[in-house]
Amino acid sequence: MQEKKNKIYVSTLVIFWITFAFFIMVMAGMYLYIIPYIGIITGVPFRAILSILGIVLIILAAKAKFTKIAKVFFILTGASALGMGLSMILHNLVFALLIKLFGEGILGSMGDEPVFFILATIVCPLALLVGAVGSIVLIAKKKVIVKE
Repeated sequence: MQEKKNKIYVSTLVIFWITFAFFIMVMAGMYLYIIPYIGIITGVPFRAILSILGIVLIILAAKAKFTKIAKVFFILTGASALGMGLSMILHNLVFALLIKLFGEGILGSMGDEPVFFILATIVCPLALLVGAVGSIVLIAKKKVIVKE
C-alpha cells in the first residue's frame, strides 16, 4: 500500500512539473513576441498537451493521499490548465457560430467573442499561477502528503 501511495505521489509531482513547464512555454508563446516564431512553436499542440496534462493532474491529485490544501492547489492547477485549452476552443466555436448566425457584419459591430477569450488569456493563466505557486510552496515546506 505504501508503494502505491509513493507511486501516485511521485507521478503527481512529475505531472505537476511538466504541466508547469508547458504553462511557461505557452505563456511565452502568447506574450513574448520578441523571440521569432515562438508563437508558432508553442501554439495549438502545446495547448492541447497542457489540457491533457491538466486532466491527468486532476485525476492524480484526486486519488492521492494529500492534505486538503495541497489537493486544492493541485486540482486548481490542473483545472486551469484544462480551462485554457477548452476556453480557446470554445472561443473559436462561439465566434464561428456568431458569424454563421449573424453574418460577417458581426465583426464590425461586436469585434470578437470576449468571454472565452478573457478566460483563456487572463483568468485561467492567473488561476494556474496561483495553484502552481501554492503547490510549489507546499512542496518546498514538505506539507503535501498526509502523515500517518
